[in-house]
Amino acid sequence: MSRRCVRFVVIGCLAAAVGWAAADPPGTGVLGVQNGGRQLLRDCKPWVPRGLSFFGRLVPSKRQADPSTGAARERYGATAIELARAIGADVMRLQIGQPFLDPQSPEYDKDYLGEVKDAVAQARRAGFSVILSLQWEGRTGVKPVEMLPKASALRAWTTVAPHFASDLGIAFELFNEPASPPDPGPGIWEAWRAGHQMLIDALRKSGVRNLLIADGLRGAQRLDGAPPLNDPIGQLAYAVHPYFGSEDNSPAGWDRRFGRFAASHPVIVTEWGHAARHCERGNADTAEQLLGYLAERRIGVIGYGVDEVHSRLVRWQGDKPVWSSYKNRPCHGAAAGPGELLQAWFDKQAREAARAAAVAPAACERPVR
Repeated sequence: MSRRCVRFVVIGCLAAAVGWAAADPPGTGVLGVQNGGRQLLRDCKPWVPRGLSFFGRLVPSKRQADPSTGAARERYGATAIELARAIGADVMRLQIGQPFLDPQSPEYDKDYLGEVKDAVAQARRAGFSVILSLQWEGRTGVKPVEMLPKASALRAWTTVAPHFASDLGIAFELFNEPASPPDPGPGIWEAWRAGHQMLIDALRKSGVRNLLIADGLRGAQRLDGAPPLNDPIGQLAYAVHPYFGSEDNSPAGWDRRFGRFAASHPVIVTEWGHAARHCERGNADTAEQLLGYLAERRIGVIGYGVDEVHSRLVRWQGDKPVWSSYKNRPCHGAAAGPGELLQAWFDKQAREAARAAAVAPAACERPVR
């Protein structure tokens, strides 16, 4: 069996023998969940994600955007690739605008999907895996039509997913930050379950085998209380955004909100940053403590805020990105931030990933329904 065949056994070389899919995705960076477990995989090796989130392609190019989103749009492209490489990322998370992808939305833009495809292709050519995150919130500049996944999200994914289904290096984050009260009850969790299950069922029925990601409630702050979701091919992960709050700033709080859930489910921090407003609820020491907590549990992190106008992750010295730091700086300071912490965390995870052995090929396979 060739080296290429071993690399892509998840979707190729055993197809005739065992009845799995035969499509061969371009490049590397294939994402998945190990069969029968909670271990995330990248190219059939244990994976702790490390990445950056970008919103530079959230709004169509011909549409007016708020100043921060507009600036991010201008800087996306080679700059985004440079930043992801500089911090040691292996995945780029791209937010895409739900109202511009739903054909029944008054804001639908038939040319926007092409812009998304170009952004994904650029990231994939650079060797990054990609997470597409469906964004409905205010940064789109459009009044939300749903705050949990419903019909509009389904129509958007029906538009998007077929164009990326042949590349298993692309994951679909089904609905960014589902909204809820601080303490969602069973009824809201059931609505969360029904909406996500609808999307999973529709995508799997259409033959999509990409890794899917479901955000928790309260803006992805909580996974405690989440009812089961069923993915017939077992390629489902969950997302949390552990921005510091009054009950989300200590190991005990993280245990309650998502840590215990992560003991039996694959979980990714698909968005985290530390803005000045978070300093009241968790300082630089808390940020370092969170990253240690996540490392112990092998929960990957995708940093957020690198493309903000006044980023707390990076500043520029000429053409050179310089990561923010808390060293000898007050937490609230304009130059302070978790950039150096994330870079060091990513570096450690990259070294560990380089030493990790691939799992058995059978653990990487995924069926065709």
